[in-house]
Amino acid sequence: MAVHRGRGIAAIEYPTGMNQNGDPSQAWIKVKPDGRIDVFAGTSDIGNGSKTIQSQIVAETIGVPYDWVTYDNSNTDSSPVCTGTFASRATFVAGKAVEKAALKVREKILEIAGKELEIDPSDLEIVDGEVVAKGAPQKKIGVPDVAAAATWGHGELITGTGAQLKPYATIVDPETGRVDLPPHSAISYASCAAEVEVDDETGVVRVLHLWQCYDVGRAINPTLVEGQIEGGAVQGLGLGVLENCYPYYPSAEHRGGQFGSYLAPGAENLPQIDTIIIENPSSDGPYGAKGIGEMANNGQPPAIAAAVYDAVGVWVTELPITPEKVLRALAAKAEPRRAGKLVVFDEELSVNAVSDGGIRFEVPA
Repeated sequence: MAVHRGRGIAAIEYPTGMNQNGDPSQAWIKVKPDGRIDVFAGTSDIGNGSKTIQSQIVAETIGVPYDWVTYDNSNTDSSPVCTGTFASRATFVAGKAVEKAALKVREKILEIAGKELEIDPSDLEIVDGEVVAKGAPQKKIGVPDVAAAATWGHGELITGTGAQLKPYATIVDPETGRVDLPPHSAISYASCAAEVEVDDETGVVRVLHLWQCYDVGRAINPTLVEGQIEGGAVQGLGLGVLENCYPYYPSAEHRGGQFGSYLAPGAENLPQIDTIIIENPSSDGPYGAKGIGEMANNGQPPAIAAAVYDAVGVWVTELPITPEKVLRALAAKAEPRRAGKLVVFDEELSVNAVSDGGIRFEVPA
């Protein structure tokens, strides 16, 4: 009896947002008289950082400091439509909606600033909260002054709306299935490698190391992206070796009676996690971003399963990979097998064969 080490790898691809149609997000942005920015959107932040990311997109697009932006998604009466926080779409789809709204706000700020400075708006740019003449940085006006001028001088509200919706892909050739538009706007790619120890006496699988590589298009906030990936790794670890799918699997009577009986990874279970972020920009995402939220926990379970096979030579194809399943697989591998034999009889060459498992096959001539 011994502890064996093994390594395995898995590769995945994952679509960003829903395919085809029915995935809209909308946004509305207004500039207050003091130059601060209010963003109204319907995306619920469930810990994925969507409020932060979308606020960053707005600040970057308009050209103002991040802390000038207030993001309001407090209720569905005051917020525009957002389909929801799912399908890894909060940055890719909803973020594109706020980017479009922010572009319109930027255009309006430049229009008002052009009137104040008597310069064509096309010759102006917004840098860190100031509207500056290109090539003549001494000619400038602050965004707060532009907002005040719009309110008190021009009688205007600086505002902008944006919406994002994936159009339908129309089938061009019904025989081949060729379409005029791809059903998905962007595909993310990732790989995960795992190193494990397997005790062939107890069946315990211990994950020592996870290496993860994710193509995220563009990491708008690298810290949040890395947090998503590492959080997903812990979830994938639980799916791989600890967490059963309750209440229906394997059956209701196996379910624990209390919340504490449900096994999820704790600090003592965590392996070393190394993360590599690849930026392969998408032409459809805001600043090239793709989704990352859901795909972050898909690669670990198959990588762990492959590592277990590398360690002890058995495949466990049902998650989680518990000690019981490992021991059953090892016992099945160790069972003696009868050598197969082929018996040919009678003149018509009918065949009567007995397989390794004792199953009888009769194949007529």
